[in-house]
Amino acid sequence: MLAQDQPSRCLDFGVPRQAVRDLGGYGLAIAKSPARLAHLTPKSAAILLGWAGVTAALLTYDTNLSNRIDVEHADRHASNVASNLLIGTALGTSTIKYLVGCHNRDLHVRNNAVREWEAMGMSLASVGVMKYAFRRQRPDSFGSQGDFFRAGNNSFPSGHAATSFAWATTVASEYPGTFWPWAGYGGAGATTVLRILARAHWPSDAWVGMTVGYLTGRYLCREEKCRETPPKSENQFVPLQLATPAPALAARRQFCESIASNKESSSRCARIAE
Repeated sequence: MLAQDQPSRCLDFGVPRQAVRDLGGYGLAIAKSPARLAHLTPKSAAILLGWAGVTAALLTYDTNLSNRIDVEHADRHASNVASNLLIGTALGTSTIKYLVGCHNRDLHVRNNAVREWEAMGMSLASVGVMKYAFRRQRPDSFGSQGDFFRAGNNSFPSGHAATSFAWATTVASEYPGTFWPWAGYGGAGATTVLRILARAHWPSDAWVGMTVGYLTGRYLCREEKCRETPPKSENQFVPLQLATPAPALAARRQFCESIASNKESSSRCARIAE
């Protein structure tokens, strides 16, 4: 029996269980992260301070930076459409990979696609909570100065930047040393810049969104989890073993004994029924 004859792995309950398990672990890791600040290594502390410094500088000056982008309305619209297309391309690529993995009964490819979906979904969920908490004005709002805690606003951080970098980081971990890391991060960077050019986000929104996406992808691919190899039996032939009926075995043994010429041959005949 061929591996293609096995039940489809796209119809099992493994995907929902995996998503719930990973989402729960992701939320727990976020909840525990403040307690880990006291145990940072000097290198990690330096990186965190550097990131905080860049964030503070952008929050201070990004209004001036964004207001210097004096592009026509049509160009801003084109940038907005292009950024949406790039996000759609990433999502479509993972969906095609999932379908191909199901068709070929390739569990490894299917799991990679699911992990990419998870990265995009988890980063978007994190950004959604932050948007609701900070409620920052968008650059295209009339008279906007990027003020926080204004009802009905949701600029900070950028969901497009978070989603694209989560996908790119996951893909780069799954296929290191190939074309995909370059394509993933290149597309994510282009998506982020386009959101700023479209006057949909301030530079600080994009910066924090990039960070959320990158950390989400790193969490899902921690300890080289994204580089796991599938079991060798997934795409190999599965031998079909049929039991030989007892009467047939007895007939074969009797025939063997009738033509046996010596004791050694007779002993081989006796093993037919084993």
